[in-house]
Amino acid sequence: MRGSGREERKAVIETTGKSVEKALKKALGSLDAKVENVEIEILDAGQKGVLGIFGARNARIRVTKRNDSRGVEEIAEEVARYIMECLDINYRIFTEPDDDATYINIETAGVDGLLIGRKGDTLNSLQHLVGRIVSRKMGGYQRLTLDVGGYLKNRQEILRQKAIKAAERARRSNREVQMEPMKASERRIVHVALTGEEGIMTYTTGNGDMRTGCIAPAGKGRERRDRDGDRYRNRR
Repeated sequence: MRGSGREERKAVIETTGKSVEKALKKALGSLDAKVENVEIEILDAGQKGVLGIFGARNARIRVTKRNDSRGVEEIAEEVARYIMECLDINYRIFTEPDDDATYINIETAGVDGLLIGRKGDTLNSLQHLVGRIVSRKMGGYQRLTLDVGGYLKNRQEILRQKAIKAAERARRSNREVQMEPMKASERRIVHVALTGEEGIMTYTTGNGDMRTGCIAPAGKGRERRDRDGDRYRNRR
């Protein structure tokens, strides 16, 4: 987590203040929580002291933020529904567990393209937004995959098939095969798809978010990697 000059938010925090109320206000700000969503333990009620100065002692409390008792699927669906309502879109939402993540698929009445955007850019932004909100409500990071009309699942399958075919071409020609520039998440799909392929290595060239995934027979990409300074993604 990048430092921001602020105290890192925690599920449990101890704070002090001239009064219990002031200590509680500080704790709620640090936890980004409302008073009805926390448990409060008064460790020291404090003391005003003589004339408010001599013998004064700050109050000290421990505040624990309660995690939402609902499951991540229910909260994720609630957040996605709220966004769809704000956009005034007719929709249906389906959620299901997907390995160690939660998969959310939104089906709309003819406006899938609006939510997907160019090359999935809008969908990627929506997933980031929903993920941040759900993680905050759950009190910790939650892995989510937000999809619209099955776009991501279809795209992932297309990339897997392209990767396998590219690996076959690399074997036949004994030369490197380049794929189209892709985002990091898509390059990872290619890498994972070829992890079990004997004698095949994958690596990335270029700069920026959209980089080119390269597939080559093991060892054949070394000369280019050494020249360009690119890093191996996989080697067998």
